[in-house]
Amino acid sequence: MPTFLHTADWHLGKRLHAFRLIEQQREALERLLDVVDAEQPAAVLVAGDVFDAPIPPLEALELWDWVVGEIVDARSIPLVAIPGNHDHAVRLAVNARVARGAGLHVLHDLEQAHEPVRIAGVDVFGVPFHKPAHVRALAQRAGTPLEVDDYDYDAAMAWLLRRAHRDRDVPSVLLAHAFVAGGGEEPEGEDAVMVGGAGAVLPGTLIGFDYAALGHLHAPRALPGFERVRYAGSPYPYAFGEDGAKGVALVDLPDRPGGAVAVRPVPLPATRQVRVVADVAFDDAIAAGIDARRAGDPRVDDYLMLVVNDRGPIAHAHDRLREVHPFALLEQPVTDVQASGRPLPGDVRTLSLEDLFRDFYRSTFGAEPDALELDVLREALAADAEDAA
Repeated sequence: MPTFLHTADWHLGKRLHAFRLIEQQREALERLLDVVDAEQPAAVLVAGDVFDAPIPPLEALELWDWVVGEIVDARSIPLVAIPGNHDHAVRLAVNARVARGAGLHVLHDLEQAHEPVRIAGVDVFGVPFHKPAHVRALAQRAGTPLEVDDYDYDAAMAWLLRRAHRDRDVPSVLLAHAFVAGGGEEPEGEDAVMVGGAGAVLPGTLIGFDYAALGHLHAPRALPGFERVRYAGSPYPYAFGEDGAKGVALVDLPDRPGGAVAVRPVPLPATRQVRVVADVAFDDAIAAGIDARRAGDPRVDDYLMLVVNDRGPIAHAHDRLREVHPFALLEQPVTDVQASGRPLPGDVRTLSLEDLFRDFYRSTFGAEPDALELDVLREALAADAEDAA
């Protein structure tokens, strides 16, 4: 009974708001290697979104190169990956033909999605992220025109899977990156596939394989009623709303098609967590953070979204917060501060910029601008008029 490791949505190079996550991503991949060493899977399956952007930063490319070397070269374990909606399929698959001989299989071409890679007696079919228009064009080239609209992802996936060259005597795995109905909401920051109720693949479309290894949604879960159709989830939380366990799935596959399949979720513990602390007073949160730092609590260095219930202005809020929690963001949902306004003197249609400046100066400082300040203003206005001309 071969065991495969199912993972997805690495999003190498991603940021959490302004915070770089490359060190946390490396730590997650180090924990993944620990699982590889302990379990010795027949292969590692990466179900898309290897990178967070079509043109990833250099540090993300270096991390991908490192982990591929550790799995494929140092440990001689095959790795099969497909592009997700964040990846550039051709860039991800550079040198794919040469890499396949070493054990790295990047299945990026829809035209070849019907041909499996056989590993440890299991056929692995890779279906990269695609839009119905891509499948429509492929069907036209294949001489079997397909009438499918731009939101019918289910019909497009069904057409691709009907082409699969399945061996009835060999167990099979589908590796796909798609939004499948029943899997939950698309994660924050994703390019939405599900729009207005359209865009979902039905889980029943994916049956017929011994296991469907999915990517796109960041929470690990099986589809209700379809225990063999499963999202691995991301190895690290990429939004403050992504709570719950993060990890990979070990999949024990049968020796014959249709046999029992066992899935074992394995968490990937992280040193720096992503947390939300809500409905607290700002001063209370700061006091608690100071106490935690004095006590040596490592959670003060978590990525923290602090949602306060203060309704009035908080002086120097971000500076005070970052002194205690250096990786924190502040959200103040409700404020009682009301903007104050007053009518401008005169007819707004006839007021000049200098008139407006004088009025603003008087309302702010309670005095008239001096001659030097007016000269600076006039020079700036003249220069702007010259540039506009």
